[in-house]
Amino acid sequence: MLNQVTIRNFKSLRDVTVDLERFTVFVGPNASGKSSILQAMDLLCRLIRVTDLNRDNELGQYLSRGAKQQVELIGVSGGQAYRYRVRSTLAVAAPYHLSHLNGGGWSVSSDLSATDAKPWTPESAESCPLPDSVVLRLEASRLVQPGPDPVKPDSTVMSPDGAGLHSALASMALNDPDSWQALQTDLRRIIPSIRRLRHTKAVNIFQPPSLLFDTVGADSLSAAQISEGTLLVLGLLAALHAHGRPNLILLDDLDRGLHPKAQKELITLLRGLLETNPDLQIIATTHSPYMLDCMETNEVRMTFLKDDGSTLCAPLSSHPDFPKWKDEMTPGEMWSLFGEKWLVEQGVPA
Repeated sequence: MLNQVTIRNFKSLRDVTVDLERFTVFVGPNASGKSSILQAMDLLCRLIRVTDLNRDNELGQYLSRGAKQQVELIGVSGGQAYRYRVRSTLAVAAPYHLSHLNGGGWSVSSDLSATDAKPWTPESAESCPLPDSVVLRLEASRLVQPGPDPVKPDSTVMSPDGAGLHSALASMALNDPDSWQALQTDLRRIIPSIRRLRHTKAVNIFQPPSLLFDTVGADSLSAAQISEGTLLVLGLLAALHAHGRPNLILLDDLDRGLHPKAQKELITLLRGLLETNPDLQIIATTHSPYMLDCMETNEVRMTFLKDDGSTLCAPLSSHPDFPKWKDEMTPGEMWSLFGEKWLVEQGVPA
């Protein structure tokens, strides 16, 4: 599990350090850096598993405007800090033998200060100390399409944007019926109007299996006839119940398209999954005070964008009036009362 991340010179994240729980939710205005934090964590966990020389280029394209240092990502797990710094600010243009400048590459240290950092090379993807991750940015337009993802035509895997959902669930129904039934049970908890999921038979490669929904009002509805919120929940559950799912799930806009009661049911369900899967960690963004009301205060992180374009991030519990209100108000009520500008007033580091 990731216990802490530090992100430097990545888009609006000039120098942000965040402590993480097993379930952490980021809340703040649009374009305040919430999604960028998820993206940086995902890049850190993915880059540790690859050895190709393009990873500097991938990170270099996100360099903060006007930054004088390289992009740097640090993840703390198991008491060690694993740092990746782009080897050169010229990494995109420079040949590889010039890109070992400025102490870049992987290093490991006992804390984030990195004063005792030593060069480090992952032995293999299987032995990586940071969790495997995925950022789910599900899109209804992709979730409704039958068949596997045309870009990654593995019929057993749904893509992070939802493409390939129908084929992945058809494979689950055939090869893992217990997970298939558990998924439907969880879906009915959040969306009670869903009675059952079925699949049409595959005719050929041009007519793959597609999902059918039996609801309390009608049977055999296609995915195109189902609400966006229902499809988004189904896509999330498909990822969580999938065989071999990553153990760090990063969820952007967790509340999108959901009724407040369904939002609360979803949080309850996610907590149940965390209890039964000790290797699982969930980090999400939201704009919903109803979801925050289901979180512990220590699980909530606030973001705000300063006038200079840099992101501030701090725990909700660090607000100066938190001791006064912690026993009287829920996290959602605190957010509604405090807002986010207090991060600037309190001088939270950017």
